[in-house]
Amino acid sequence: MRKLLAITAFAVSSFAMATPAAAQQERNERMQRLAVEAWTACMADEFPEDVRRLLTMDYRTDEYRRLMQDMGDRRISERCFRAMPRAYRRIELGGLPFAGGLAEQAMETVEEPSLLIRLSMAVIGNQPETYSYTDQVANCMVTGAPNLVADLFATEVASDAEVGAFAQLAPVQAICTQNGEAIEASAIAMRAMLATASYRILAAQDDAPVESETDA
Repeated sequence: MRKLLAITAFAVSSFAMATPAAAQQERNERMQRLAVEAWTACMADEFPEDVRRLLTMDYRTDEYRRLMQDMGDRRISERCFRAMPRAYRRIELGGLPFAGGLAEQAMETVEEPSLLIRLSMAVIGNQPETYSYTDQVANCMVTGAPNLVADLFATEVASDAEVGAFAQLAPVQAICTQNGEAIEASAIAMRAMLATASYRILAAQDDAPVESETDA
């Protein structure tokens, strides 16, 4: 038996400025983000090929939007559904948070070498195409400070550690936007942008042509 992702009212603006919130609102946001994490962990585990296809596509295209919608309508296994805390079982996965969650979960499935090593090696490797200004900035941040980005992904969502990791990344973001407009993004949006950029950077290394002995 498979369970369908249940839709309620969790909508997150892709590039919304973070604003002070009441304690209850903060708790709700944390629960919503943990729910995204739980759902995308199931999706990445059960549909790895579709996840890879989605995350390496141009997100401006109709093909991407159709696949995103299709995956949002997917049913997950009873096993994965029952493993979730009840509070996480009803959410709406917005486009960017959904993609970012999938990217983080997919990157976590590779344990060795570590994400830090993989990102650090990718800095001097094949670079992926970027599709927007924010995508360029996220790519710049990942390649400029792979250690700090890896540290961010090691933190729990909506945690003090995450806040600290973003503070460490702030100077990197400033450098990457010095020739363009500053980006004011919520934590979930920025984390998702960095996750999708990181995933595509790593995927570009996997897709790079292998040099044969005759080419050397």
